[in-house]
Amino acid sequence: MQFKTVMVPVALAIGLSGCGYLGGDEKQQLEQAWLAKDEQLQQVIEQIRSQGIEAVAKGADAGSVAACVAGKLEMDPLGELVNVEGALVESAKVAELMSELEGLMEQDFSLENMSSLMQKGADAAAYAKQIIADQGIEKGLEHLQKMATASEEFASQDLGAHFQQLLSECQ
Repeated sequence: MQFKTVMVPVALAIGLSGCGYLGGDEKQQLEQAWLAKDEQLQQVIEQIRSQGIEAVAKGADAGSVAACVAGKLEMDPLGELVNVEGALVESAKVAELMSELEGLMEQDFSLENMSSLMQKGADAAAYAKQIIADQGIEKGLEHLQKMATASEEFASQDLGAHFQQLLSECQ
């Protein structure tokens, strides 16, 4: 895989999402409304997004909501995607999202597929950005394939529904 082949679409997607072209404002608002129902859970998610899952897991008191949430997310193959704002209400099916992520990260750039990327890959771009930021491109692709395999048991479930079910076990 060539560096340029991967970097151009990823850089474009990251740039467009940063400029608001690939907005997730509606999902972020829905997520904030869902989190507002439980202040403890909201604080834990904010901590995880600012400090990371491992840091929260290590610093949380045993038996606390923070320890439960961080522990469940550490064990979950898709847990790190919770770092993307709006993930808790993401309506994309897990299998479809994994497929879009793989396609986005492997895609050759062309003007023809730029339009498709903007329409279809908007949500995937946010998750790809997170994976790349955490692990880099090559390790990110490898990790993405492992995530797809490990998440087969709930592949037909929405990502948001999966996270909500997982986190409700800690309330």
